Amino acid sequence: MARPYDQNHLETLGAQLHLPLGERICPICGRTTMRLYHHTKYGRSEPAWINYLWCGSCHAYSSSFTGAGRKMVESDPLLEQYGDRISEVFREPERLLTILDGYWKAGKLPQVISRRPRGG
Repeated sequence: MARPYDQNHLETLGAQLHLPLGERICPICGRTTMRLYHHTKYGRSEPAWINYLWCGSCHAYSSSFTGAGRKMVESDPLLEQYGDRISEVFREPERLLTILDGYWKAGKLPQVISRRPRGG
Protein backbone atom coordinates (compact mmCIF):
# COMPACT_ATOMS: atom_id res chain seq x y z
CA MET A 1 0.00 0.00 0.00
CA ALA A 2 1.32 3.45 -0.90
CA ARG A 3 2.37 5.61 2.01
CA PRO A 4 4.18 8.95 2.09
CA TYR A 5 7.70 9.18 3.45
CA ASP A 6 7.90 10.96 6.81
CA GLN A 7 10.37 13.75 7.63
CA ASN A 8 13.12 11.33 8.75
CA HIS A 9 12.78 9.35 5.53
CA LEU A 10 12.95 12.56 3.48
CA GLU A 11 16.15 13.58 5.27
CA THR A 12 17.67 10.19 4.47
CA LEU A 13 16.65 10.56 0.82
CA GLY A 14 18.02 14.11 0.73
CA ALA A 15 21.41 12.79 1.79
CA GLN A 16 21.38 10.57 -1.31
CA LEU A 17 20.73 13.32 -3.89
CA HIS A 18 24.35 13.14 -5.08
CA LEU A 19 23.78 9.50 -6.14
CA PRO A 20 22.25 8.44 -9.45
CA LEU A 21 18.60 7.46 -9.03
CA GLY A 22 19.38 3.76 -9.56
CA GLU A 23 21.75 3.77 -6.58
CA ARG A 24 19.45 5.44 -4.05
CA ILE A 25 18.13 3.23 -1.28
CA CYS A 26 14.56 3.33 0.01
CA PRO A 27 14.72 4.31 3.69
CA ILE A 28 11.73 2.07 4.47
CA CYS A 29 12.44 -1.26 2.74
CA GLY A 30 16.18 -0.88 2.00
CA ARG A 31 15.91 -1.73 -1.70
CA THR A 32 17.50 0.19 -4.56
CA THR A 33 14.33 0.57 -6.60
CA MET A 34 13.80 4.32 -6.44
CA ARG A 35 11.89 5.87 -9.33
CA LEU A 36 11.06 9.42 -10.40
CA TYR A 37 8.28 11.07 -12.41
CA HIS A 38 7.73 14.73 -13.36
CA HIS A 39 4.51 16.33 -14.60
CA THR A 40 4.65 19.88 -15.96
CA LYS A 41 1.97 22.18 -14.61
CA TYR A 42 1.15 25.43 -16.37
CA GLY A 43 -0.98 28.40 -15.33
CA ARG A 44 1.59 30.22 -13.24
CA SER A 45 4.08 32.89 -14.23
CA GLU A 46 6.46 30.09 -15.24
CA PRO A 47 6.02 26.33 -15.69
CA ALA A 48 6.40 24.17 -12.58
CA TRP A 49 6.71 20.46 -11.92
CA ILE A 50 4.75 18.07 -9.80
CA ASN A 51 7.38 15.49 -8.80
CA TYR A 52 6.91 11.96 -7.49
CA LEU A 53 9.82 9.99 -6.03
CA TRP A 54 8.82 6.48 -5.03
CA CYS A 55 10.10 3.03 -4.27
CA GLY A 56 9.13 0.45 -6.87
CA SER A 57 9.22 -2.26 -4.18
CA CYS A 58 7.19 -0.91 -1.26
CA HIS A 59 5.43 2.10 -2.88
CA ALA A 60 6.57 4.56 -0.23
CA TYR A 61 6.65 7.95 -1.93
CA SER A 62 7.23 11.66 -1.77
CA SER A 63 5.51 14.29 -3.87
CA SER A 64 6.63 17.87 -4.30
CA PHE A 65 5.94 20.96 -6.37
CA THR A 66 8.95 22.86 -7.77
CA GLY A 67 9.69 25.50 -10.36
CA ALA A 68 10.84 24.00 -13.65
CA GLY A 69 13.01 26.97 -14.59
CA ARG A 70 14.38 26.43 -18.08
CA LYS A 71 14.05 22.65 -17.85
CA MET A 72 11.30 20.72 -19.57
CA VAL A 73 10.09 17.14 -19.62
CA GLU A 74 10.21 15.80 -23.16
CA SER A 75 7.46 13.22 -22.67
CA ASP A 76 4.72 12.54 -20.15
CA PRO A 77 3.12 9.12 -20.69
CA LEU A 78 0.58 9.74 -17.92
CA LEU A 79 -0.63 12.94 -19.58
CA GLU A 80 -0.66 11.23 -22.98
CA GLN A 81 -2.89 8.45 -21.65
CA TYR A 82 -5.17 10.39 -19.28
CA GLY A 83 -5.20 13.93 -20.70
CA ASP A 84 -7.75 16.10 -18.88
CA ARG A 85 -8.47 13.26 -16.42
CA ILE A 86 -4.90 13.25 -15.04
CA SER A 87 -5.95 15.04 -11.83
CA GLU A 88 -8.19 12.05 -11.01
CA VAL A 89 -5.16 9.75 -11.08
CA PHE A 90 -3.13 12.08 -8.82
CA ARG A 91 -5.86 11.78 -6.13
CA GLU A 92 -5.23 8.04 -5.70
CA PRO A 93 -1.54 7.43 -4.81
CA GLU A 94 -1.64 3.61 -5.05
CA ARG A 95 -3.29 3.74 -8.48
CA LEU A 96 -0.85 6.44 -9.61
CA LEU A 97 2.23 4.51 -8.52
CA THR A 98 0.95 1.27 -10.06
CA ILE A 99 0.45 3.07 -13.39
CA LEU A 100 3.87 4.75 -13.15
CA ASP A 101 5.50 1.37 -12.34
CA GLY A 102 3.98 0.05 -15.56
CA TYR A 103 5.50 2.92 -17.54
CA TRP A 104 8.85 2.29 -15.82
CA LYS A 105 8.80 -1.40 -16.75
CA ALA A 106 7.79 -0.52 -20.33
CA GLY A 107 10.74 1.91 -20.63
CA LYS A 108 8.60 5.08 -20.82
CA LEU A 109 10.15 6.31 -17.56
CA PRO A 110 12.48 7.81 -16.46
CA GLN A 111 11.70 10.86 -18.54
CA VAL A 112 14.19 12.81 -20.60
CA ILE A 113 14.76 16.33 -19.27
CA SER A 114 16.01 19.00 -21.65
CA ARG A 115 16.50 22.74 -21.73
CA ARG A 116 13.46 24.82 -22.70
CA PRO A 117 14.06 27.13 -25.66
CA ARG A 118 14.07 30.83 -24.79
CA GLY A 119 10.59 32.36 -24.95
CA GLY A 120 9.00 28.87 -24.66
